[in-house]
Amino acid sequence: MRKLVLLLAAALALTACTAAPEVSSPAEAAPPAETAAIGETAAAFPVGTLQMAIPQVMDTGTASVEITFTGLETEPILKLDYATGVQTKLCDIDLSRQIPVAIMQHGETVEYFWDSEGGTVFAHTAIRPDGSVEEQTVPEKFYPNFYDEYAAYDIWGTTCKRLDWQTGELTTASLPFVQLDGTCGAIGSKVLLTRVVSDTPLPEGEGNEEMRDAVLQNSLREYDLYDPATNTIEKVFDEPYYPEDHNEIKSYLGYCGDKLYFGVTYTDSAAAFSTRNTLVSYDRTAGTWQEECSADSKGGEYSNFWPLLQDGQLRLVVLWRGKDTLTLYSIDNGARYEVPYEEAGSDATGNRNFPIALTDDGCILVTDGYIDRSGVAASRYALIDLGAYLAGSREYTAVEMWTE
Repeated sequence: MRKLVLLLAAALALTACTAAPEVSSPAEAAPPAETAAIGETAAAFPVGTLQMAIPQVMDTGTASVEITFTGLETEPILKLDYATGVQTKLCDIDLSRQIPVAIMQHGETVEYFWDSEGGTVFAHTAIRPDGSVEEQTVPEKFYPNFYDEYAAYDIWGTTCKRLDWQTGELTTASLPFVQLDGTCGAIGSKVLLTRVVSDTPLPEGEGNEEMRDAVLQNSLREYDLYDPATNTIEKVFDEPYYPEDHNEIKSYLGYCGDKLYFGVTYTDSAAAFSTRNTLVSYDRTAGTWQEECSADSKGGEYSNFWPLLQDGQLRLVVLWRGKDTLTLYSIDNGARYEVPYEEAGSDATGNRNFPIALTDDGCILVTDGYIDRSGVAASRYALIDLGAYLAGSREYTAVEMWTE
């Protein structure tokens, strides 16, 4: 219901490894990543700068596009232009027959992918700069999770499907490995993904949960870079599928240069469930790990990491969210900042100064309370210079929000 919650969930989906749906595994074990198999044929298409796609929101650095959810059958797709600070409606969508799959953009065209209830129709709606809207069906199941300036990609299970923006042609390549575990994000023209490396194939289907868990206990989770253009993978590193310390949870947050960044949350049950969040990095060139910084809980606080990206790379991380203070870490200069904020209340109060996105012109988009939209409270936004924000300023430039 609350817009902040929607955006938080969406951005976390961008950066955390998304688990792949269960698929039947071939009898043979996965080929070693160091000598990864090449697909049946090398892909004869260009691959640009890949971006991860999610259902409700998209950010380009100059603008953001989102679907609002107020509980009505017809909802607007809204675009916020950062340069003008104005939010406008692109079009309406019919949620009575459409289930959002992803929003993405190529050139100046916004693409909204959806399927129908029951998965009987797969389609995308092209919203052009002149305001025209064109709905096109896709001949088979297609849930794109990545895109670039040339195409949308559905990388799941055992295949990589590609929908060409210009021709509308849908092609499929068999992935050069088995046991895909999840997709984490895009790094340039490649996809960072994880796969399960085990001595025996993972058992699938209902009733095999205990056997599957037993196999995973002795398996590795391998991080690989997948190249859609050549249909090959390159190993980055591996680790035990289950951490030795079961009180530890690690999630991928993003990359900057040659470093991959992960958030590690550790809960000490012996110390009244106190929690520590630690930001660590893996240098792909040197093959080494480094602890960047950490923050301890003070009790009763929200502990999830919140990454902020620019040009696809990680720039700023919310390490901790206290009752009235955010603890942030800058990837660029290694500095740590304490920023005031007002937590979102259940009665549409608060919800101020929480960071949403970085803009290409050096500002940051933040929450600024609520507006009423069709009787439902939706987050109001504001823009502020990034340096001023980190220094504790709240001299906002209010966004002109769209309303009926």
